[in-house]
Amino acid sequence: MTRFLTLGFFRQIHHSMIGQMLILTLVFISATIYYIAYLPISDLNVTEPSPFLYTNEKVRREIREFMDARHEGKTTNKSFQLSGSLNEFKQNNPDFSYFFIVDGETFSNGRIPRYYSALRFDDIDKISRDVNKSNLCTSYYDSISNKGDHGYIQYSNCNDYGFYLEFSGIKVAMTPPESPLWAFYQRMVVDVGANLILSAAGVFIITAVILLFNWRLMNKVAKVAYSFNPKNLHQKLPEKGLPKEVLPLVQAVNEMLSRIDETQQQHNFFLSTAAHEMRTPLTVLRTRLEMMDEGSLKEKLIDDVRRLSHLVNQLLRLMRIGGPKNHEHEIDLVQCCQRVVKERHLLAETSGVKLCLDVEQPAIIMPGDEGLIEVAIANLVDNAVSFSSPGQTVTLNVKTDYCVSVRDHGPGIPLDKLGNLFEPFAKFPPNRNGHGLGLAIVKAIAQLHSGSVSVENASGSGARFTLQFHTSSL
Repeated sequence: MTRFLTLGFFRQIHHSMIGQMLILTLVFISATIYYIAYLPISDLNVTEPSPFLYTNEKVRREIREFMDARHEGKTTNKSFQLSGSLNEFKQNNPDFSYFFIVDGETFSNGRIPRYYSALRFDDIDKISRDVNKSNLCTSYYDSISNKGDHGYIQYSNCNDYGFYLEFSGIKVAMTPPESPLWAFYQRMVVDVGANLILSAAGVFIITAVILLFNWRLMNKVAKVAYSFNPKNLHQKLPEKGLPKEVLPLVQAVNEMLSRIDETQQQHNFFLSTAAHEMRTPLTVLRTRLEMMDEGSLKEKLIDDVRRLSHLVNQLLRLMRIGGPKNHEHEIDLVQCCQRVVKERHLLAETSGVKLCLDVEQPAIIMPGDEGLIEVAIANLVDNAVSFSSPGQTVTLNVKTDYCVSVRDHGPGIPLDKLGNLFEPFAKFPPNRNGHGLGLAIVKAIAQLHSGSVSVENASGSGARFTLQFHTSSL
């Protein structure tokens, strides 16, 4: 489960600029640790040190810290004592003794140096005094192990800093830490890679701040784009203050919006003009048909002209709906449904269908365009009646949450037709009378009132169309 969550997280963030920066930063830091920490360690033979080597190193560090402090003038002590952290070591090694020389000063706990003269370090000191010390650098170090007696020797004479150190008498060693490799690894990462990693983190933070600042500007542009009315695209995305990298894209979108708006206006003008121009010849044609002798052909032709006129009227109504408007007048949703039922009662009765109105309360007040809402409800009722058989009932239900549903008991709607039923000129079945604009008009009116329309197959039989208004957006 954790693996899938991690993969899902990376799939999401890699589409974000911040996410891409985070991924690249993590890759950079991982590569840095690999090259500055892992590779050097992989080439070393870092093994568990012997207890006596570990003890020698602990004692040597304490003596060296004192010697360095004397050389740098940080202490004036004339004697040396092991720190309290080595109390157990002193108790376990009573024969421990030391001898060292730093900058010509000798320190000892009473021991006579055994190796200083034997290894001729005294001769080296004499020679070094006769030459330029800044150009002479000599060093030596070695561990001592003689019949259970362990110790250490170190000599250095380099860059005007010379010292000699030897200690012995170690018979009981201290216990080394469990994981010297891990400690060494930590030292490598902290000492070598910390600055580089901090630099990478700093660059990431600075870049993230810049991106977040510009993201706020781009978010404002996005909010303006969301507020656009698809039927009125004269607005433009704001270009002021945007970064130069984003500005060409916004300018290109504004240019595209201008072209789409111009094309859409031409398209709307053509449809509106064509529908208006068709009204006159259709009226003339119908008048001439009325003057013909009675017969079946006359009735068919008049019915065809009536259907064409209905199509023209629907197209004009769809063109007049337009985009979102401010609805300042309040209407009674219940009264709108009552008027639609009253007007459609005779048509339904002629088809043998009963209309039934069910309301949750006598009045439901909302802002809106009374005429358009009645048109939307009427189209849903007409659609339900047309799919109903004689003896069936079409029910209008009005709820207090500004929801109007129209339920019929017809054959229902195939699942593959539910998705595009509200598109213009979408008809089901294809050979059904009408032009497929009624439900498209309902959808346009619902969107005009910041609402929505949906359809579902009802339990048992038939379909339920639901018109939902959201008054908080009006």
